Amino acid sequence: MLINERIYQYLEERGMTQIEFAKRTGISQSTVSDWRRKGTNPSADKIMIICDVLEGDLQALSDMK
Repeated sequence: MLINERIYQYLEERGMTQIEFAKRTGISQSTVSDWRRKGTNPSADKIMIICDVLEGDLQALSDMK
């Protein structure tokens, strides 16, 4: 599973909307949307912010088993 897919899985599990996630991370909603639509992944500088907001750890987010 790719990082972008895992982020959306976390959002779903936590009942968090894409808009709420964008606000809480400070990442633009269009960027968050691009991760899903274009299949891109967040840049390295955003990963730790994402982990904090989703209350996940880097290992779980990047584990692509």
